[in-house]
Amino acid sequence: MTRTAAIVAVLGSLLAACGSERVEYRYRPGFMTDPDAPKEMTLQDGTRIVFVDQPLGQPRPEDAPPAPPKLGPDGKPVPEKIFQPREELEDGTVVLRNLMPDHVVANTMACFRNQEWKLMWEQLLAPETRAQWEGHGGFAAFEKWCADNRKPTMELLNRMRFNAVGSDVAMKQVRPGVMRATLAPHLWDQFKLRVVEFEQTPDGMKLLTIR
Repeated sequence: MTRTAAIVAVLGSLLAACGSERVEYRYRPGFMTDPDAPKEMTLQDGTRIVFVDQPLGQPRPEDAPPAPPKLGPDGKPVPEKIFQPREELEDGTVVLRNLMPDHVVANTMACFRNQEWKLMWEQLLAPETRAQWEGHGGFAAFEKWCADNRKPTMELLNRMRFNAVGSDVAMKQVRPGVMRATLAPHLWDQFKLRVVEFEQTPDGMKLLTIR
């Protein structure tokens, strides 16, 4: 669903100076046009993400020697696991993972498309959001809201997909760990819902609210 326009540029000199700190430079997508948009953020694994305004070129293979492969107990190379925001296991279990807001948007859209309300409740909602719903009807009330607002939510999330936005969507940090994506005022008459908020938690980024 997302189309990443960013590359990872790990600077050897910076790593040498900062020990084990890992820095990724990412091209800032169009939705981050608000002047209050964060210039950088830190992921749960300690990686520091620095947003840049201009696209970065693809690194050349000769720029850095390839890292040695990781070996398993049997001495054979261990295949590198590619990050998957949504993974379906062999037993049919679905696992959702979110490091960035675009992962939350992609996973939320998939859940609304498939009407996977229980999956959202268990894996996608921020803890404080789930606690609020538990005090106002619990999962049954949450499920009803999702079903009743499925179409306008899909319309909003589709507009906010990070590979399809520009100056019509602004992202800013509203408090530590919480980011808000908002449609531009000139679009408000076209959408019933206009705001999506994301919260960074110990388990990754979660969906805080859609309104």
